[in-house]
Amino acid sequence: MSRDYFGNLPVVAGMAFSRDILLLDDCEGTFTWQTAGTGGDDVHEYLAAAAYAGTAGLHLKTRTTDAAENDLLLAQKWFGYPETGLLVARAKIASPSWAAVKAINFIAVHGDGARNYNGQLKYTPATGVVAYANAAGVATAIAALAHLELEYQFTTWELVIDCRTHQYLSVAINGLRASLVGVALWDSAAATQRYAGLALSLTTSGAAPAELYASHIYAGENLEA
Repeated sequence: MSRDYFGNLPVVAGMAFSRDILLLDDCEGTFTWQTAGTGGDDVHEYLAAAAYAGTAGLHLKTRTTDAAENDLLLAQKWFGYPETGLLVARAKIASPSWAAVKAINFIAVHGDGARNYNGQLKYTPATGVVAYANAAGVATAIAALAHLELEYQFTTWELVIDCRTHQYLSVAINGLRASLVGVALWDSAAATQRYAGLALSLTTSGAAPAELYASHIYAGENLEA
């Protein structure tokens, strides 16, 4: 395709129909994410205040009433299996209050018809630790990516995995990249479907609801998009 993928604004109308674009959500249309939470009165919507650019972004809030520690909210979307086997997930992520967030997870998942595999980045705001889920699902710190986020600061998160070998390739956050070539993904369960998906989740650190913003959400087979 001879399109400019690098302009100031995403070329949604053309790119969304490219065979190597699995998900391209500018959060300007209808909310179509599947959500699950433990609070019972969570918020999941497209909201102007959550926008990085444009008129809206994805807004997740664990509750509208008083929270409890470890309240969870998950948003996910399923799409087709990448034809080349390369799956690149990327989003711009922020929070209006990192103190209320115990942890967030950025997850790229796929099933090959036999097993489910998860690539997962976990960020713990209180310590600045960024970790990936190893083959057993255990969080493993990536020292080179440790940092503390500013409130309302959007940073780009990226997770690149190989769906053929079921391994990580690289992860990046806040402008820093770490190679995970050869590291096995979390083999989480048996599967009968062939699919891929993307998910975001957050948990609360205490009695205040936790909030997360996300924008320019992409999944596909292009390392640059």
